[in-house]
Amino acid sequence: MTTPPPPPPYGSRPSRWSTPRGENDAGALPQRSGGSDAGALPQRPQPRPRRRPERRSEPQTGAIPQHPQPKPRRRPTLRGDQPTETIPLRGSLRGTPYRDPRVTRAVAEERAAAHAMELALRVAELMLRSGSSAAGVESATIAVCVAAGLEDLDVDLTMQSMHLQCRTASGQTISRLRVVRQPRLDYARLAMTHALVDDLVSGEIDVEQADAQLREISRAPRMWSHWFVTLAEGGVASGVALILGASLPGVVVAAVAACVTILLAGLVHRLNLPDFYLGALGGATATLIAFSSYILGTYGLIPISPADFAFIVAGGIVALLPSRTLISAMEDVLSGFPVTGTARLFAVLLHTFGLIVGVAGGLGLSLQLGELLDLGLIPPPLDKLAWASASLPLVLGGSALIGLAGSITLQGSRRMMLPSAVLCTVGVATAAGLVHLGIGRVTATGVAAVAIGFLARYIALRMDAPALTLSVPASFGLYPGLAIFIGLYHMSSQSTVADGANSTAGLFSVLGAFGVIMAVATGNTLGDRLAAPLDAPVAQRRRATVAQDGAGRDEDGWDIV
Repeated sequence: MTTPPPPPPYGSRPSRWSTPRGENDAGALPQRSGGSDAGALPQRPQPRPRRRPERRSEPQTGAIPQHPQPKPRRRPTLRGDQPTETIPLRGSLRGTPYRDPRVTRAVAEERAAAHAMELALRVAELMLRSGSSAAGVESATIAVCVAAGLEDLDVDLTMQSMHLQCRTASGQTISRLRVVRQPRLDYARLAMTHALVDDLVSGEIDVEQADAQLREISRAPRMWSHWFVTLAEGGVASGVALILGASLPGVVVAAVAACVTILLAGLVHRLNLPDFYLGALGGATATLIAFSSYILGTYGLIPISPADFAFIVAGGIVALLPSRTLISAMEDVLSGFPVTGTARLFAVLLHTFGLIVGVAGGLGLSLQLGELLDLGLIPPPLDKLAWASASLPLVLGGSALIGLAGSITLQGSRRMMLPSAVLCTVGVATAAGLVHLGIGRVTATGVAAVAIGFLARYIALRMDAPALTLSVPASFGLYPGLAIFIGLYHMSSQSTVADGANSTAGLFSVLGAFGVIMAVATGNTLGDRLAAPLDAPVAQRRRATVAQDGAGRDEDGWDIV
């Protein structure tokens, strides 16, 4: 039996706990020391002892190691995943050239938020007016807003209007609307705007500097003069005639016919006629000029053959096709902008239908004059649908000329001319090689368009330009101007209209040409999406800039998202 400790002397401060820790019975509270001092500390229960994890010991020599027990397998359940939340604003930049933006802190003041929204609207207006797709405009708008510090933002884009609505941290709602009424294709300006947005999201410039640079871009003159663009349109037509196998006089006449048609369309444009009538007028003019040259060739003045007549009209059709907006329209349809994409696609098809009506009208008048003058104009065979029937050097040279001149017609910058020519040559050579192997025309054209779209994004982003600036002019060599002409020829000729088989075959030729056009548009979009994972080196510069900030990031007000 143990002897209890003696009581503390009078006047001494009692200990906090009268009994050492661990000497009480299980569950019993510690006993307070005697006395009724007012300064005594209140009673506190002992903390529950925690069990320390056992440390695994190394197995001894010769001992059998103990293997951990396998985890029980989860039973299958019918319960679904968590509900889908709204994608954050920064998450919508995934897969775009503006991914991984370097952003400022969230904007709290209404004035700063309104200024950022105005900058984003001006960027969107300039890109949409210059010929960008709705998907590219939306990603650039979101990138500008995120880089400026706007988090809660709604973006709504249509074919001609842009609407932004932002909610600040203080609860204030700011709404802005901008309408674009006169779009003009200008790929050089589009490339400069893309480079501006890339510098902003990379942190190389701030919002104030971006505002000043955007004003300079808006006021800059166009890259090429009107007369030089007209000559470039003739270069596209002559390049198409060259790869089809036209003679040198036929190539020259194709260029002259396209230039005259563009000049006449510019004069008539002052009457504010819709694109349908302009397309019909251009198609009829190009056909009648080609027929006039054929009449001169019949009398020995110009060595023009019936095949050259077909090639001249085919070159004019390709030069007048609204292919410049077709790829943007198809990209909008496939990228989740059905309203804008459908409106653009319908406008393109309406313009194309007007061009076909004009070519058919001019061709019918030419055939009637041919019979009246007894010129013996024989329709070309239906199986002559190849667009690269010339020799290999002429095909490559004509393709390079189409890409070079096509970049000028789109007001592209000088440094984009050579890549456009190279990509057009690659696309035409790929399509011609696949057709030579026995692959169908639509499939071969689609594969070539995928290659063009893939390489265009890979090259253009490394030149601080959107992929559209290279893929559109490089695709001019794939459009089926000859197939449209041959189909319309057999549908308009009196000798073939009586023969139902040839007339039906001509209709199918025109429908097949539409299939080729759609294959070009969808193939470019697919190639662009397939090249998206290769944008990592482009975005790596942005991440490296943020990593160099280090500890000074908080002082400067920057953060990576």
